[in-house]
Parts: sequence; C-alpha cells; structure tokens
Amino acid sequence: MIKIGFIGLGHNCIGHIEAHLRVGKSEIIALCDKNTERLEYASKRFGIKRIYRSADELCEQADIEAVSIHTGDHYHVEPFVFAMKNGKHVFVEKPLGNTLEQVETMISSARNADSKLKIAVGYILRFNPVFEAVHSLCKSGDLGQIFYMEGDYIHNLLYQAKQTDTLTGVNWYLEYEKPLVGGGSHPLDLLCWFSGSQIVEAMGYSNRMGFPDMKEDDCQVALFKFKNSAIAKITASYAPRSGMASYYNLRLYGTKGTVERDQAAISKDDNDVHPEFKTIEADRISGHPYDKEVEDWLDSIRDDRKPRCDLFDGANSTIATIIAVDAMKVGKPLPVPIYTR
Repeated sequence: MIKIGFIGLGHNCIGHIEAHLRVGKSEIIALCDKNTERLEYASKRFGIKRIYRSADELCEQADIEAVSIHTGDHYHVEPFVFAMKNGKHVFVEKPLGNTLEQVETMISSARNADSKLKIAVGYILRFNPVFEAVHSLCKSGDLGQIFYMEGDYIHNLLYQAKQTDTLTGVNWYLEYEKPLVGGGSHPLDLLCWFSGSQIVEAMGYSNRMGFPDMKEDDCQVALFKFKNSAIAKITASYAPRSGMASYYNLRLYGTKGTVERDQAAISKDDNDVHPEFKTIEADRISGHPYDKEVEDWLDSIRDDRKPRCDLFDGANSTIATIIAVDAMKVGKPLPVPIYTR
C-alpha cells in the first residue's frame, strides 16, 4: 500500500480521495489545506487524523511516499517543489501551472530530483473510454495521417463568480483563471495524445463579453501548429447559455478517416472517399473516471513505469495554452517550447 498525503481539499480532491478508497492500492495518512474548515471536514469525513496547514510540513514527513496536489491552478508550484525536494511521487492536477514561469520552475525542480519519482498530471480525459478508443484508432493508423484537429471547452461556468474563498477573500476564478489554460488544455491534451506530436507555435484571438467579471478574457480561440505539421483549433468559453459541448466537439481529420465526437468514418480503401459514420464502440460514462486515473498513477509507482500522462506530457499540453494566451495579448504567433527530460 502506497502511503499518500493530499494537499488542497476542494471538490476535485474529495473525488480523488474517494477514488483511492475504492481502488484500494494506497493508504491515505495525511491531509493538508490552509482552510481550517475544509481540513476539519475532510478529516472527520474520512477518519484521517493527521492534518497539516502547511504543504512544506506534510512533504517533510518521512512516512509519506507520495502526494496528490489539488490546490487552485495558480498554487500548484509551491507544494510541487516541496514534494520534489523531499523525494515524493506526485500527482498534480491539470493544468500543471498558470504561467510560463511556474511551469519552468516545476520542470526545473523535477529535473533536479530523483529521476525514479513518478509524476502524473491530471489530464483525465485520457481515461475516458471513448477517447481511449479514439487514441487506439490513431495509434493503429486507421485514420491515416492526421492533418487537422478541433476540440472545445465550451462550458457554462458563470456560477464561479460566487465562489470567493472564505479564508483569503479572493475569487480565484475571477482573478487568475485563463479559460484556454484551465479548461481548453483538456481537449488540447487529447489532441497532443492522439497526434503523437508536440506543438511548436500558437496564436489566437479572444474577447471578454460573456463573463466580464473575469479579469482574463472569457472567450479564447487558439490555433496550434504541431511539429509534424498538423494544425489544431481549440475554443474555450466560460459563458455559453447552454450545457457542456458533447465530447468536447472533438474533430479529427486524417488521410484515411475522420472522427466527429464519438463517431468515426474510416475508408476501406483509396476508392472509399465517403465512408459511413459509425458509433465508436466504447463505454459511455458520466462524470470523471477518477478510479482509472488514480490506479494508473499508483501502478506506475508500483511497477516503475511511466504514467499515462507524465510530467512532460502534462507540461507540454499546459505550456501550449499559456503561450497561446500570451499570443492573443501581443497579437502575433509565438513559438512554444517542448519539454523533455
């Protein structure tokens, strides 16, 4: 049983704690949050008596082997660096960070740490059965060479305007959230995973008309150029007066086939230029597949293998969206760094 400490006890973290209990491959021995009410609530609900208000103090505990970080996006960097300094395996929620400087700091700290540490970044869509099936189509070559991709994070999050933190008095979403980074990096990570390539350039446009309470523009549209010359478009909007777009409006266009949401059309031969769309054979789930994501990270520690979305995969998906937002602000395309160990 891998001994785990959790940092940042919001809704997402509670979901992960519940998943760890269901998976049964870890022992949760400590919790950490600066908010005393959340800390006491989680401690009582899950019967975990060891509690800390400092991520540094939790990471210094010798019996904790791994930490799961679920703070707000802008606050991932500090506990991550503490964990690296103290030799802990890490799960950290997506996006990896909220700025170029944060991502660079986290990459640097990991490079200076034990290379055997298993670091997973929480791009959970990789564990959705439909997207796993799409990934198999791409990897097998059934779609041919992918040349254009689309994905959206169009999600009504207007309720976030009321989520001011009772401890700090700050509404994190209104102050720091960048929709393309916090939301749009979800579908972009899928496109990186599907394409097997990394992004080298980004550009885009944005406006702040639907959710003007946000300091960052709430509607952001970006174009990405991949190393293999594929092109992708990602839209992130937090103010539609509608529900979440089905399967993130996924579109993949290849030389042999096409995927639209959860449908695929694959040519039988060169003469089959209008193949019929068929529903992709995979389980349909509601909510987030936390159990599979948690188990993948724990198994990567136990089996000494790469997690499905490791630090560098997560960093590359995150940094591309950060650079795209920067490109919107300066009004020109910008190069995107690629991180490798």
